Amino acid sequence: MKKIVRIVAVTALSAMVLAGCSKANDNAQTAANNSTEAEATEVPATEEPAATEAPEETGDTSDSAVTPLQVEETTYPYTYTDGEGREVTIEKQPTKIAISYLPHWESLILLDAMPIGTTNAENYAKTWDAFKGYDLSSVVNLGDTDINLELLAELEPDIILQQSYNKEAIENLEKIAPVVVFGPQVKMDWRFSLREIGKVIGKTQKAEEVIAEVDQKLADARVKLQEKYNGKTVMLLSLMGEDEYYMAYRPDLYDSETGLGLNVPEGFTTNTQYEQVSLEALAQMNPDYLFVNVFDGDEAYFEELNNNNSVWKSLTASKEGHIYRLDGSGHAASAISTVYTVDTIIETLLGSE
Repeated sequence: MKKIVRIVAVTALSAMVLAGCSKANDNAQTAANNSTEAEATEVPATEEPAATEAPEETGDTSDSAVTPLQVEETTYPYTYTDGEGREVTIEKQPTKIAISYLPHWESLILLDAMPIGTTNAENYAKTWDAFKGYDLSSVVNLGDTDINLELLAELEPDIILQQSYNKEAIENLEKIAPVVVFGPQVKMDWRFSLREIGKVIGKTQKAEEVIAEVDQKLADARVKLQEKYNGKTVMLLSLMGEDEYYMAYRPDLYDSETGLGLNVPEGFTTNTQYEQVSLEALAQMNPDYLFVNVFDGDEAYFEELNNNNSVWKSLTASKEGHIYRLDGSGHAASAISTVYTVDTIIETLLGSE
């Protein structure tokens, strides 16, 4: 998979989900990958999301179905206040949506609203494992880094979704179609992303249905995992270069009431931002089961660890054959990437149960 990372927003030594597939694309494509997205000397991080506007189902729902919230659909003309505080008037329900940010693409797909074009489309279609099974053939590649404005204008979009604000760039885009700019919470909180994008494109109820479906999946698996792996520790690690390992507290994976409830080893971070961890610290945590996000270009590092690194081979997960590789998209906190990660862990640990 194309190395996304350096993918999330970054802070010193910690930088969702969400936006590069390759090291080069990380730097160029995002100064932000939903997660996923920040780069290089910066360390990927998952910002702790703020409270969503619509309440989510919480608590252990294992004994009952998760019911989608009933919400009003957007009526048009509609004025949306975006992440920059700009009031954007949308005259009719958008059906031709253009974007330049991977996490928006993921949210749109789950809302049954495939975009007409995005930057880096060809690369992601070929390399983003979380996209497997989706027909992306209709999405026009608008450039590998910057948006090709001439090509964008030919597509005649109803609306353009952006993640970052640059006055000159936005003014150029607004000559083509209304532009909505989202804030950082959309980058790291896939539920919030679905809800906000759902408001803009008239898919608010669909957003709640998708959220409820994923929450039900988490609830059903949580009960089985807690029964089958009681006392066993499980963690997700991102390999992002030679001797570069990162971990973050992902509620969808670890929360015992709303996530999969995976039991993390002692010493595991409580930080929702990705932080670097040493191999020696990993050995001290010594998980029973280890899932590793391996980005494109880092396959050799992963093989070296498995074959020749004595510390890695001393891990309980290694000795018992419980180290599992995921694509780099497993690092992202964006919508489809989160589903990909959750599904991979469930299928690996529970199989057909």
